[in-house]
Amino acid sequence: MQPPLLIPRSWFCVRAIVFSTLLLTLWALVGCERPFLARDGTLVFQEKGAHGAAVVTANGLEYHDRDDLPTPVVRHDANEPWRPAVGFILPVDGRLTETSRPTVVGTTGLAVALRPSDTRVPSWGGEILVRLDVIAPAAPGTARDPERLALVLDGGGEDTYALAEAAIAQLGGRDRVTVLDAHGARVVVPLMPASHRSLALAAIDKRLGDPRAERYDLAGAVARARAALGEGETRRIVVLSDGEAGELLAPGLTSELAASLSDGVALFVAAARPGVNPRALSAIASAGGGGFAVDSPLDARLTALRLAVPPAGLVVYHDVVLTFEGTPAPSHVLEASGGDVRWRLEAGELAVGDLYSGEIRTEIVRVSVPAWVPGEPFKFTVTATFDDVAREGERRSMATELPCLYDDDIERIAKSRHGDVIAYASALATLRRLDAAFVGAGVARAGGLRAIARMHARSLALLARDMHDPQIGEQAELLRSLLDATE
Repeated sequence: MQPPLLIPRSWFCVRAIVFSTLLLTLWALVGCERPFLARDGTLVFQEKGAHGAAVVTANGLEYHDRDDLPTPVVRHDANEPWRPAVGFILPVDGRLTETSRPTVVGTTGLAVALRPSDTRVPSWGGEILVRLDVIAPAAPGTARDPERLALVLDGGGEDTYALAEAAIAQLGGRDRVTVLDAHGARVVVPLMPASHRSLALAAIDKRLGDPRAERYDLAGAVARARAALGEGETRRIVVLSDGEAGELLAPGLTSELAASLSDGVALFVAAARPGVNPRALSAIASAGGGGFAVDSPLDARLTALRLAVPPAGLVVYHDVVLTFEGTPAPSHVLEASGGDVRWRLEAGELAVGDLYSGEIRTEIVRVSVPAWVPGEPFKFTVTATFDDVAREGERRSMATELPCLYDDDIERIAKSRHGDVIAYASALATLRRLDAAFVGAGVARAGGLRAIARMHARSLALLARDMHDPQIGEQAELLRSLLDATE
């Protein structure tokens, strides 16, 4: 038997060098740009001087040349699931250089500001994102003074989320909210306007769904909550527990609660099971600055919570519904960051619900666009219908249009996209809200959206600098802080 052939390791190195040299020579001869490797292992050579866009797919970011037009998806049944012809479109350099301009429709006491992600829509069909700011300005005597609320999460069950949702629903546009977790005494949501309730609730939902291995420190969380609320205005700390993550017993808790009360902060504790430190409850009761609901059904705790955190104002509109109708049709609301999405035969609806005086609510909706001819106009007709309490519940409506233009140039579409709307949507997507807008579950296989969301936040900050717009800069800082807190 002959001995086995032993090949020196250096031979493999030489082979790799020769292969790389041939590859680079071929790249130089054909006049291509720098090659890049897609997540599925495909090596892509981008033609020098080519024009196109980056597209978010299940394999990550991929380059699409503008001459390679996507094939429209033909749907033969109204019940067939929606799928776009191509993934989420972005500029190749990742830099968003345009911002949206609001289209406002309103009446006395109610206004809706609409900010679309696009003014150019794909001729092969697709979808756009629309940011909605639903505003019910406060008339004198109809709304309370602004407040700051800190939610401390000491539980991980459905009851904790339901209580958090009820507390945030009581807040108005001038209020501020922050959320902290008793595990690790860490910030889940930095102090931000309560109008971004869907962002706050999405961050809470994500935190409750993640493993919570950090050290239990309820006293530390309460201390951080008190510090985050700062000075002035009415300040409240609400501790929510389902009795599973640990009893409301921790070293220093009693003294921390007493310090919060002496600092003028109102306290409320809701727990699903007994186990609250009796001395802590006695301190709350004797100071007269708070209340508690312990070992009671969820409905009873919700009622007590709504009494402890008063609503922003009087209910001024019931059953607010926004309808999106496209021309050409049909268009449907595929997804929304909050509210109830409803399908109609050739339109889509978003049910917002009741509005308080002084309330501002910010949501993102994802609306489908049918395929049509390049250069032809497309428009959304957005109609708001509502019951006006001031007119004894009279059903009223108001409408406006969002004009767009069909285009078959993917590079032009990518460069004209509005960075403020897309950055806000991508932050929601990282928090498991609106994730289907960015290629759905496939994004998880591509490593998630957090890197893309951070890129969008940086792009928004640069946009604010270039445009000297402090409001956009504030939004960029908000998104960056939220991404840091939910890392």
